[in-house]
Amino acid sequence: MKVQIEKLKKSEVKITVEVSEKTLLTYKSETAKILQNEVKIDGFRPGHIPLDVIEKHVGEKTFKAHMMEIALSDTYEKAIKENDVKPVAYPKVTVISEDPFKYEAIVSVFPELTIKDGYEKVKVAAKKQEVSEKEMDEVLENLLKKGRKWHDADRAVQKNDRVEIDFDGKDMQGVPLDGTSSKNHPVIIGENYFIPGFEEELIGLKKDDEKDFEITFPKDYHSKNFQNKKVKFHVKLNRIEESETQELNDAFAEDLTDGKHKTLADLKVEIKTELGHQKEHDAEIQLENDVIEKLSEYFEAEVPDSMVEREIDLLLERLKSEVTKTGMKWEDYESLKKQDGKDIREEFRAQAGKQVLIRLGIEKLYEAEKITVSDEDIQTEIAHQMGHYPKEYAEKMKDYYAEGSKQLEQLKNQLMLKNLIKKHKA
Repeated sequence: MKVQIEKLKKSEVKITVEVSEKTLLTYKSETAKILQNEVKIDGFRPGHIPLDVIEKHVGEKTFKAHMMEIALSDTYEKAIKENDVKPVAYPKVTVISEDPFKYEAIVSVFPELTIKDGYEKVKVAAKKQEVSEKEMDEVLENLLKKGRKWHDADRAVQKNDRVEIDFDGKDMQGVPLDGTSSKNHPVIIGENYFIPGFEEELIGLKKDDEKDFEITFPKDYHSKNFQNKKVKFHVKLNRIEESETQELNDAFAEDLTDGKHKTLADLKVEIKTELGHQKEHDAEIQLENDVIEKLSEYFEAEVPDSMVEREIDLLLERLKSEVTKTGMKWEDYESLKKQDGKDIREEFRAQAGKQVLIRLGIEKLYEAEKITVSDEDIQTEIAHQMGHYPKEYAEKMKDYYAEGSKQLEQLKNQLMLKNLIKKHKA
């Protein structure tokens, strides 16, 4: 077997293989053995059919095609192993000749990555995080909203009221439309959960009132079938509630926390502490992103297209999951993008290429900087995580991070990255 390796651009190599007639004969026997159990010939038991009989039965052309397929697969594996070629995708194979049997395989390989001098000096300072009075006020305002107590109101609907309605939607020809009907549906007037203009139509209605009105859906509505569509709605008002006015005082704090905090000052201390923890967490993530971004400027590699395409596939899967969680169909989302003249895959291409480069660079830095994680570090982190769960979940957590599990490998990678970040933190 003759093998020739040629390096191409974008981390691809061309492998040219020529198989001698003598070597090909060994594959002839192997092909016959495989076909022994796949063909049935009267007068012969499976596994005991002579080679020439099998070849005649399936036809010379078909037999030869099977033989070349087996030869190609086997010689390709030997060629990449003997020449230390590390493929990252399936090869594109072209048969050059059948006699002698010669083919070429173009395959993407693990790229050669270099890290430019100077990366050792990369240092990034964590941004100082402080909880502002505005942030405190926003949390307290939200708590006031969530803690509202509602009472039936015997009057016309006003802004900020909570109402329950029946509604039915039809097109301009009077045909009912899917997804535009509900019974006893709760609505807080002014929070704009409905399409623009809908909640305003309810203001002024009283209990048991009914009303017909028309609404035109926004041109960028998530469902393509309703974009710019005019819909007739019939609404019946079943209930009106108004919220009890609450004040930010000690009584509110005690009521909200079921007696845990007796004063508003104590509640504010807890809120500030929680916000501080969240900001510290956000600052850690930001520092990690900043360090990786800085280090990536020192990475150089010709990332093969196949690795980029695979990364785009992963990004698309995540996007699909996020889109469908909102209730929007993926097909509708794609259609909206196309209307805007955008190709989702192409939009992800630069990001995907960079992510692959960063991943390769980080792996190489682990070796260059001798970044390791001890078993003690791993167990400490698992114990820390277990501390956030009830004791009865402890055994489940152990199983979750069992030796050889995907979760344990991910945890190791997270800790390795943390250790790398520490070395480049100012």
